This record gives sequence, structure tokens and C-alpha cells, in this order.
Amino acid sequence: MSSDSSLGEVPMSLDSQSPYVRTQEYISTPRYSNLSGTPGGPPYRVPYGIGNNDSDNSTVIVDAKIFNRDTHDFAEGDFVCQGFFNRVDLGGFTRRFNVSQWNYEMRRQAQSVLPFLSLGPLSCLRDIEYVRSQGFTLLLAIRSRKSAPARLVSGDKAAAAAGIMADTVDVLDNQELISEFPRAIRRINDHLAGEDENPNAMVLSGLQQKRKVLVFCESGNERSAAVVIAYVMVMLNINAAEATYMIQQRRFCASIEDPMKRILAAFESILSAKRDVERARHTIPPHIAATLAPPSSSPILTKKRSFQDHRNDDHLMDDDEMEVDGDGDPFFERKPSAPFQDRVV
Repeated sequence: MSSDSSLGEVPMSLDSQSPYVRTQEYISTPRYSNLSGTPGGPPYRVPYGIGNNDSDNSTVIVDAKIFNRDTHDFAEGDFVCQGFFNRVDLGGFTRRFNVSQWNYEMRRQAQSVLPFLSLGPLSCLRDIEYVRSQGFTLLLAIRSRKSAPARLVSGDKAAAAAGIMADTVDVLDNQELISEFPRAIRRINDHLAGEDENPNAMVLSGLQQKRKVLVFCESGNERSAAVVIAYVMVMLNINAAEATYMIQQRRFCASIEDPMKRILAAFESILSAKRDVERARHTIPPHIAATLAPPSSSPILTKKRSFQDHRNDDHLMDDDEMEVDGDGDPFFERKPSAPFQDRVV
């Protein structure tokens, strides 16, 4: 900075007598974030400034798509229960969020990802009044199966004190998360639709209490963040890079490292294949789809004969029926040989 008696401090780029030379023009086009890190793979290019800013710059509209049964690319029963779209307020599936300044203390609290879904650490459950004030009705823990018996990561105590529900998704390691994503997503959606029959659900004026799920792990930055990212990928039909960016904008301390990014990328491929299957199922005429049904079990199709079956056949053969001369056997004259033989020099 250089000082001027009339203008005070001014940036060096605005000082005509400054030796500073601008090396890059400042432009208003979106900057990009490399969220990949996969060796040899293309980087995820996600613009920081996705969406349109309101005049007060307090709200960012990332996507205005309407969420309903037609925009959900998966069959009912995979990630949502039957009748889900008639029992849940679909207005909560939005990517609109308020932009707020992140501070270090916020890592100990839960952040709202969707109106009915929050992500946070285990430590936020120590304050029961905080749990009640946030309106949580389900505390879903994502934890290691090895430490599960010790119940170090559990929402049971806080749920009992607040009069709400608690559940867990246990995995052996992060790699097993990819097989547990569908169950975790279905667990969240079953709670939203009331499939879990919450005994503590209150009914006021004929309306059921609004349901809200807190997904947490020990830090709220790793496994639980990956589950929430997978949920957003499925329910909002976005790819892993966009979902990761969306979660990190809400919980800035979420740590999605390269191995977890590869797991999410693999889950994205699985979702893509499921979408293709579902689209093909809807495009094939019903009379043709009926002919493509999997074949029913038939007694003609038997399992491979075992060694015991061959031995029983040998016992049933009479002595005079046994072949002793090798007629018809092209390998009868073949003599056994060792696998290795010395060479004569």
C-alpha cells in the first residue's frame, strides 16, 4: 500500500506511481475448484459462484428444479418407500441456502443441508437443549463396526433425553460405505415418510410433527459427510462433484479426501447404471417386457455333477461292462509323465 494525503491508503494497483504491475485481470466470471485429486483423472470443475444471487446477496439459488416423482430417476423401493411422494413435503428438496461466514466454533455444531437434513459432529449431542431447539426427530450415527460395541458414537442417550429416535449405520471401513449408502438413504427417507412409526411423533391439529434428521459421526466431517453427499446425489440428481461442493458450502470443515472421492465416484457410476436400467424399463413396451422376465426355476436345469455322482455311477456298472481295453478312449495309450524332466546334453 502507498499513502496519499488527500485519499489516504489506496491499493498499489490504483497508485499510478507504484511499481506494481498487474499480472492478471480481475474478472467476474466464475472461478473453479479442483475437487478431484484422482490420479490420472480429469479434475472436477465446479464453479464457486453457481446460481443467481439475490439483491441482498444473502441467498443463492443453485437450482430451481421441481422435485417430484417424475424427476426421481429410480424405482420406488430402491431409495424411497412406496407412496413417498404423497407423504412427504417435497418443497424441502431445494438447493437454496443462506450464505454465512464460517467461524472455527461452528465445527462443533450441526449445519442444515436441507430443511429436513443436517450434518454435524457427535459433540453437538451433549447439549440436549440444542438438540430440542433444532427440531431433530432422528439421530443417525455413521460409525465403525469395530468400535460399535463400545457405543462411543451413539445418539441413544441424547435421543432418550429429547424424546426422539436414534439409529446407526455400522461399516467396517470407508470402502464398505458404498454398499451401505442405499440403506442409509432409505433409512432417512423412511423416517421422513413415517415408515419407522415413531411413537414420539406428535399430532397437532391433524398434522404430523415435522421430521428432521441429523446425520453425524465422531467429527461430522468424514463418513457422515459422505452419507449426506450420497443422499444429495440420489435425491437431487446431481453428480459427486456438485454434491461435494454443496455440502462443503454448508459445512466448511467437511473433509472429503481422495479415497472418499473415489468411493463417491464409484457410487455415481452405480447410480448412472441404475438410471439407465430404469429408463429402459419405462421405454420397453409392456408386452415385450413380459417376455424379458427372468426364467423360472425348471427341474431340467440341474447343478453340476459332483465327484460322488460319478463314483456312484461306477459302482452301478457291472464288471463285464467295464472297459478294460480302452476302446474308444483316445487318451488310453497316453502315459503319465513328470512335469519336469532332465535334459540330456
